[in-house]
Amino acid sequence: MRLVTYIAGERRGVGVRRDGAILDTGYPDMHALIADGPAGLERAAAATEEVAGATLLAPIRPGKTLCSGVNYASHAEENPGATMPTEPFFFSKLPSAVIGPGAPIVIPRESTLADYEVELAMVIGTGGRRIREQDALDHIFGWTVFDDVSARDIQFKDMQITLGKNPDTFSPLGPEIVTADELGDWSTLRVSSRLNGQVMQDAPTSEMLFSPARLIAFLTELITLEPGDVVTTGSPAGVGCFRDPPVYLQPGDEITVSVDRIGDLTNPVEAGW
Repeated sequence: MRLVTYIAGERRGVGVRRDGAILDTGYPDMHALIADGPAGLERAAAATEEVAGATLLAPIRPGKTLCSGVNYASHAEENPGATMPTEPFFFSKLPSAVIGPGAPIVIPRESTLADYEVELAMVIGTGGRRIREQDALDHIFGWTVFDDVSARDIQFKDMQITLGKNPDTFSPLGPEIVTADELGDWSTLRVSSRLNGQVMQDAPTSEMLFSPARLIAFLTELITLEPGDVVTTGSPAGVGCFRDPPVYLQPGDEITVSVDRIGDLTNPVEAGW
C-alpha cells in the first residue's frame, strides 16, 4: 500500500494512493493508523471514498528522526576528512524541521551553504529496545524518502551538528509511505537527487555499509524506538559540499530526491529571515 497524509480544504487525514486517486482511510494521522497495527492496514486497504483537491503533507511527523551518517562508502571516499566507519554513526533531526512535498526549504540568513542529501528512510511500526538484527525488519511499518538538508557552514563551525542539521524546513519527508510488504527488497533500490533537473547523486542501496536491520539493532542497544519514529539510512556520493567547485542550494532552486518504487520528493528553495 501507498499511504499519504493530505489536506483538502478544512479536511485533513490519511489516504491510500491507488490508481492516481487518494482514498480516505478515516484516520486523522499516520500515528493513529500505525497504532492500530494490522487492523489499521486492513481498514486502509478497504478505503473507497475519493478525496478531491488534496494537497500532500509530510506523510508522518516523527517523534524522532535518527539519521545514519556516512553509510555509503562513496560518501566516505568523497570526504577528505573522513575515514571508513567500522560501526554506524547517528545524529538526530527535530520534528520542527519536517516538511512535506512541495513545501519550501527556507534557508536562514545565518547560512549560505545549504546542502542536500537523498536518503531511504524507514518508518517504525513496532517499537522496542535491544531489537535483534534478525528481527529488525519486522519492526518496519514502511519506507519513504528523506532529504537531509544541512547548513554546512553552521554544521562544520565548531561541529555544531545539531544546529546545522535542524533549521526549520530542513527535513523534507515524503511524498508517501510504501508499506514494507509492498516495497519488497530494500537492497534492490536506487537513490538519486536532481538539482534543477541535473543529476547530483545516483547509487544503488546495495552499497550501504550497514544494512537497515543493522542500523536498527545498533540504535536500540541504547535508544528505544517508538512507533512512527523515522530512521534514515545514509546518503551516497555527490553532495554539494564535496564537489569541485562546491554546489549549494540557492533561492529559486528546485531539489528532487528520489527512491525507486517509492517516488520523487520535490521542494523549492527560498531565502529566509
